[in-house]
Amino acid sequence: MNMQDKNAREIIERYVAGTASEEEKALVEHWYLNSPDAKTNISEESIAVTKRQVYGALPIHDHPVKGSISLWPRLAAAASIVLVLGIGAHYLVNHQHKPGVSPGLINPYSAAAVLKSGGRNILLDKTANGKISASTITKAAGEEIIYERSNQSIHTVYDTIQIPAGGRPYTVKLTDGSKITLNAATTLRFPEELSNNRSEEVELITGEIFAEVVHRKSAPLKIRTPRQVVTDLGTVFNIASYPDEPDSRTTLVAGAVKVSVNGRDQLLSPGEQAIVSGNDIFTQTANLSEVTAWKRGLFRFNSAHIDVIMRELSRWYGIEVKYDGRITTEVFYGRLSRDMSINEVLRVLQRSNKVSFKIEGRRVTVLSKF
Repeated sequence: MNMQDKNAREIIERYVAGTASEEEKALVEHWYLNSPDAKTNISEESIAVTKRQVYGALPIHDHPVKGSISLWPRLAAAASIVLVLGIGAHYLVNHQHKPGVSPGLINPYSAAAVLKSGGRNILLDKTANGKISASTITKAAGEEIIYERSNQSIHTVYDTIQIPAGGRPYTVKLTDGSKITLNAATTLRFPEELSNNRSEEVELITGEIFAEVVHRKSAPLKIRTPRQVVTDLGTVFNIASYPDEPDSRTTLVAGAVKVSVNGRDQLLSPGEQAIVSGNDIFTQTANLSEVTAWKRGLFRFNSAHIDVIMRELSRWYGIEVKYDGRITTEVFYGRLSRDMSINEVLRVLQRSNKVSFKIEGRRVTVLSKF
């Protein structure tokens, strides 16, 4: 069979329509990027139309450049999309893993998130859904913490939620309806109750958040980080401010934000990213699929060096990373499920034949291949 087959065309049609399964998506993407079938056995006009449709629907539009390492493994020559679908597909693209702890593996979600409220340290992963504190804080399904108005406090009271390295992301819903989702290795300080003028600030002490802010023109919400202040102007945005990264990045998904650094203001439009390095600030066009991949439960590597990848893995799995010898300077592309064990992730990276790893307890050593 080849890509002319009716079933294969039906898969492509489902892909373009957005109704394909994850395995079907992976197959079409692989065929488009790698398979000789994309160049033969179909008329030139059909190839052009189909490739435009597939390219337009691809979750990433950037292609590896010369000298890069693609993490999409190639199919055996002449293997068709329909045949491989029948025996199961295992690609880096949308590689899935069924959650569960396996002996000897380093799995995600090994550390407990902590909510500090009312003088108590509450281990969220060990707390049942329902009311947490009196009648104002509720733990809901989907790792969400909901705050309700009490109208009893005269003074502003702040709570802190800490997601350690290796912890499960949580979403905090503030009393104004705004939602803030925390990535691993993130600490957020926020008011238990926002006043009508929202004069209180939310503080991202360290880490990464995805914010969906309920906009009030007369009372914008401000989020402070160690390097900047982000003011909502009707907004969905992502802030990454890890101390082990060389800069802080605010990426606007929808609406508008103002990023302030040392008295300098920078307004962002959707799809733009403000990068703060030292006392400098500049903007660039963002790859939203890459920036928000963590929110969708994915690792997304787009021209990423191994040190950048390992910093992300260290935060997600709560591991220590060491380096031994000269490390490759080539870059990696691909997409992986965050439910995978780090052992599985490292095996995929090793397929590049440019890097290898040694695991000792929770220490991962990156070994030179040269």
